[in-house]
Amino acid sequence: MTTEKLHRFNIGDWEVSLTTCTLHQGDQEVKITPRSMDVLNYLAENAGEVVSHEELLNHFWQGTFPSDHAVHKAIAELRSALGDDAHQPSYIRTIPKRGYSLIAEVRRDIAQDDAHDEDQDATPLSVTHLSATKFQIRALLDKRVLAGCAALAIFLSVLLWPSSNSVSEKDQVVRLAVLPFVNRELDTSNQFLTDGLRESLVNGLSKLSHMEVVSPSRGYEDFDVSPRSERIADRARDLKVDHVLHGSVQTAEGRLRVTIQLTRASDGVHQYSEQFDLPLDDLFGLQDQIVSNVVSALAVHLDESERSQMLDWGTTNAIAYERFLRGDFYYNQFSPDDFKRAIDYHQSALELDPNFINAYQGVATAANNLAVYSSSARIQQLSELISNIHREVSRIAPDSPVLASVNEIKLRMSGVNQEQQELQLRRQILSGSPPEFAIAHYALFLIGARLYDEARQFLDKAQEVGPFEISPDEVWSYRSNIQPPRSQLLYGKGQLQERPYHIGFLGSVAANLALAGDFRQAEMYLSRQQEVDDEGLLAHYTESIIGFLSGKVELGNPAYQALMSKGDDFNFSKGALSFMLGDIDSGIDYWRAIPPLQKRRLFNVTHSAEKYFPDSVLDDTRYQALLEELSFGKHWQRQLMEGVMEMAPVLGVHLSDKAQAAYDSNTFLSRNDLWTRDEWQELEDRKISGMQTRQIRD
Repeated sequence: MTTEKLHRFNIGDWEVSLTTCTLHQGDQEVKITPRSMDVLNYLAENAGEVVSHEELLNHFWQGTFPSDHAVHKAIAELRSALGDDAHQPSYIRTIPKRGYSLIAEVRRDIAQDDAHDEDQDATPLSVTHLSATKFQIRALLDKRVLAGCAALAIFLSVLLWPSSNSVSEKDQVVRLAVLPFVNRELDTSNQFLTDGLRESLVNGLSKLSHMEVVSPSRGYEDFDVSPRSERIADRARDLKVDHVLHGSVQTAEGRLRVTIQLTRASDGVHQYSEQFDLPLDDLFGLQDQIVSNVVSALAVHLDESERSQMLDWGTTNAIAYERFLRGDFYYNQFSPDDFKRAIDYHQSALELDPNFINAYQGVATAANNLAVYSSSARIQQLSELISNIHREVSRIAPDSPVLASVNEIKLRMSGVNQEQQELQLRRQILSGSPPEFAIAHYALFLIGARLYDEARQFLDKAQEVGPFEISPDEVWSYRSNIQPPRSQLLYGKGQLQERPYHIGFLGSVAANLALAGDFRQAEMYLSRQQEVDDEGLLAHYTESIIGFLSGKVELGNPAYQALMSKGDDFNFSKGALSFMLGDIDSGIDYWRAIPPLQKRRLFNVTHSAEKYFPDSVLDDTRYQALLEELSFGKHWQRQLMEGVMEMAPVLGVHLSDKAQAAYDSNTFLSRNDLWTRDEWQELEDRKISGMQTRQIRD
């Protein structure tokens, strides 16, 4: 019997049932999603071998548009179900930059398969388990607040785990001695502070489950902050530890100075040192701050794997690295508040390590995304921030590819330099070695110019960012723009399972539900979008679409007036709504009055809004002239067509027949050439339904 025919097998201590998508261990039963079960079965069939991200994506997500996050989510669910740990794995080992390997014993017993006469109903049940990986820490921490050393220690016990290279052979844990701190005062009045700090450090470090903390009694006070290596070795042998943490405390003129050092016992090498100079006005707050920083740093320095990743990201400062990881986590949630948190954490990392290039990239990328959902005033502030970032990166690393990325972001945020950007991207691609963002961003231009088939091909050429990289362009997100409404709806809901506060997908799902006639659910998603959209720009646009499709918004009625009462930052959606309702003159006036810093929305969103416009608007010469006036009409489309033709020898991407015909005839291509006739008809039927509702109300 082949492995494919076996419905049950064992992995380590777990019995796996493929038909019911369940794992059994004694009386315990855990259900997992069918997709994760497929991944587990595939890993089991290739047990001991390395299976790459790409291999898993090609096998189980072909025809969809996931990023590596889809694979990470499946692996995280399997680890949670198996009770496994990413840093001390018994089942699934991560092979850095290569993929995953199932390391537990796999037993496929034909007799066992036949013995289970119940073979149960084969309908799989789906249960999504919360991941315990570094990119899903919401399960451990409040989304809005991370405070206190105890919470941080718990967070780090999951986030940062030691590799086998950094543990004691005997106990398979890191053994650390926290020696009594030296009180450098002439009297002992501050001894309570010295002892309290050490006690808090012992408590915080003990919460890291891979670490055994030894707290020797007094007798080591003569241990200076910079002891000789042989004295370290002597004390370490006495205590039977791998590392020694020691330090001193001193107060002067209302300030506290704490110096801490970590020394490796085997050779006396100083692995970590830090000096804290803080105002002496909140002893407990100071204590927590010092402990959280030290715990963060030691969790990295005592872990060979994490220390290697820290270096790969481009810093040697463990606390900066920890701040950076938090920033990266919040960035990937894709809500305005989380973008702000990402900026704050990345800036905090830069304060600790001013040469941390990836942290500069993190600030710029989060600011770039936040600007999409921001008022003109905030965009101006973000533009100034990006200019400062550009200046610093130019000074520190003028040859870094990060500089090109930050410069690109500067141009985007101005909102009026798309022709300059296009020419720059074209030159970069023609060079044969473009920055990793260039092809993806050119695809975004193609989408905005309604060249969907060409955009699809460009996205196929673009690569998702790899390990230790940050990109201002998200290939996984751009793909949804070229899909018909039903596919967009399914894709959006899938993304919201991973990023429940993603402001863009909340709006996309709401609009496509309205297009499908499900206005109750559409309003629910709109409500969620309004909660996270503090500026209200995108929620206003979504509300306009739902109101139009439902027939609740008509020219001049109270719902229409409420939407039109917003300020100039909302001119794009006000103009779009006017066009939806056939009011060409008002739409033209609103779009002409769009502030310069908001014109980026014209290039990003107009192509999507146009599917709601009646043909009478799209074919009107006044509308065509407006597009030309705003620099994203036929001339812009032809510039991109010429770009595709010029880059064809390099990328192998050619104009579609429809695009080539439009170019040859010097006409404007205003329809999505990837959608079928039925998909277009479904859209037209929904628009007609909304119109009939308005007529009945009249």
